[in-house]
Amino acid sequence: MTYPIRRGLLAAATLSLIATALFASSAVAKSSYKEPALTAPKARLADSLVCPKAIKRGGPQPTLLVTGTGFTGEEAYAIGKAALASTGRPICYVNFPYRTTGDIQIAAEYLVSGIRRMAASYGKPIAIFGISQGGLLPRWALTYWPSLRAKVSDVIAVAGTQHGTTVGLGNCSALNPCQAASWQQAARSNMLKAINAEPDESVGPTSWTTVRTATDETVQPTTGKNPTSSLKGATNILIQDICPGREVSHIGSALDSVTFAASEDAMTHKGPANVKRLPKNVCSKLLAPGLNASSAGGGGLMQLIAFYTDPAPKLTAEPAVKRYAFIRVP
Repeated sequence: MTYPIRRGLLAAATLSLIATALFASSAVAKSSYKEPALTAPKARLADSLVCPKAIKRGGPQPTLLVTGTGFTGEEAYAIGKAALASTGRPICYVNFPYRTTGDIQIAAEYLVSGIRRMAASYGKPIAIFGISQGGLLPRWALTYWPSLRAKVSDVIAVAGTQHGTTVGLGNCSALNPCQAASWQQAARSNMLKAINAEPDESVGPTSWTTVRTATDETVQPTTGKNPTSSLKGATNILIQDICPGREVSHIGSALDSVTFAASEDAMTHKGPANVKRLPKNVCSKLLAPGLNASSAGGGGLMQLIAFYTDPAPKLTAEPAVKRYAFIRVP
């Protein structure tokens, strides 16, 4: 009569051993993950990060401005300089190769380097504000370089091409070549399929806030059940939900008063932005503080070498997806 009991004990012991083995296997898999090595030249990685105002340990949290396709970091900084200055935070930016029109996977290496250097200078996590491709780049970097997640408290991704766009990229094909970044930001691109197969769209402990406009002429769809700029696990804000009837362009979304208020809220509170905390008069002005139709933009740009300012060559096919993008990241 004791045999069934012994058999039950044996089965339980076997299940326990299997569970232990699976846990150990999982732990080994996580511990064995190696972040991709940076392949870009070290000198160019170092030169690409610009901080007009020095970062001070114990001072205000610095923000890394991440530009979009077709702009240098210097140009993006000039466009929003007045609003950025009003925050009192040091602002840094990265000049990506080929005016941010080249391979996004290579551009991500420049961002990884910039994040590491800024966080090392500050000694604590930094914040990131990105527009368009600049909203996608931080997600790529923090997904595949998980050590960066503890170095970034917040990502504010504005009009990001997180799931690709169905408009505005020129219908790339073998007969109609495009620059690498255009291929990669198209809906259903191989690169986006890879990152969107990862189980977490807003990797922590970083807090994620996205902002988009329903009248975006470049990144679509921005409404409906699956807005391309939204991320699961993030606070996702549609400007027209806050200010009904407002017409805001793709680039304009980065300069909008709602975007600025959401960014400030996220950076000054634990966690992502909360629309309930936005100022009640946020819709009274169209643009962020310090900006108007004539001041958004300006001169004084650096003389960058052609590597940063010349557009990337056009390609007849999307660049190959890096092998690391097919590995499940812990």
